[in-house]
Amino acid sequence: MEPTELSQLTNLLHQGSDLEPDQVRNSIDLLVNEETGREQKIDFLEALAKKGESVQELSKFVSCFRELSIDPELHEFAPQAIDLCGTGGDKAGSFNVSTFVSFVLASAGVPVIKHGNRSISSKCGSADLLEAIGVPLAPDLQILQEGLKRLNFAFLFAPSFHPAFKHIAPVRKELASRGIITIFNLLGPMINPARPAFQVLGVYDRQYLKKIGQALRGNNLTGATIVHGSIEDSKVSGVDEITACGENFLFGFGRIITQDVESWPPAKWGMETYPFEHLSGGDLPKNIAIMKRLLEGQAPEGLRATVAMNASVAFLSCGKTKTLEEGIELTESLLSEGKVKAWINEVSMFFKNYSQ
Repeated sequence: MEPTELSQLTNLLHQGSDLEPDQVRNSIDLLVNEETGREQKIDFLEALAKKGESVQELSKFVSCFRELSIDPELHEFAPQAIDLCGTGGDKAGSFNVSTFVSFVLASAGVPVIKHGNRSISSKCGSADLLEAIGVPLAPDLQILQEGLKRLNFAFLFAPSFHPAFKHIAPVRKELASRGIITIFNLLGPMINPARPAFQVLGVYDRQYLKKIGQALRGNNLTGATIVHGSIEDSKVSGVDEITACGENFLFGFGRIITQDVESWPPAKWGMETYPFEHLSGGDLPKNIAIMKRLLEGQAPEGLRATVAMNASVAFLSCGKTKTLEEGIELTESLLSEGKVKAWINEVSMFFKNYSQ
């Protein structure tokens, strides 16, 4: 297919037609081709966003970009591993909850293969916080494997594993400057190149919960829970994680099964509802300070509850626990007994020795 033919697929989208899998594949080939014109790429992505991505389209985008990614060769770990991340884009300015929760799970012996990036829509992204505790963003594959064996943790820095995004990045940036949300706002958390079997994925808008869940199921995940927290706040309508500060919406398959999107209040976990200010984060120094308070048991109650709620869903999703209550108890014990803090110190020492 010639680059000029992207406009033909764009016309189909303008007509309200969903693309067939082979047409999605062709569109991706053209989007990642540096010879395809920038305006053609912008028109296509804008038309797809306006029509709305079908489950089949989203599922094919995921499978194609996974194929185009660099394999981190973590196949022996993937069947038991989990990824925890969010789409971002909620503009809430909250603490890095999913990143901290990944520490909790790894400290409990659950293999975590986290896929993430530097800050894009917030002041402190997952890569920023991980780098601060000593995790290198570009280790060789042997170190990734060794980290999973010793620490139950590997971080895959997205730009290092998705070279196909190189010729899309300028287009994404321009569309973002216009306030246009495209399929690439959803894809990032869905295309972990290691393909861990389990995932807890937070979305900034609850309308995508079921669609993303179905697309992940279509890409052979063993289990996933897609989540969104609704906040009663004039500035923030919702966040891409479960919170103790409002109603939560979930769609799951695997061990947490929902027929449709379900609403779970904090009381579902035996928690009270707290003000959203309890989740407030900031830049890297501020979030490191918040993390230290969490480890010392001095963080706001709403944040501690939010961490426990997210961890309990993750533990249940991958089969580490059998109930939400069991997950809450496990999380609280890991924090109060200093096991998460000890794990973070072990991470720092491991990578410090590796870099020498």
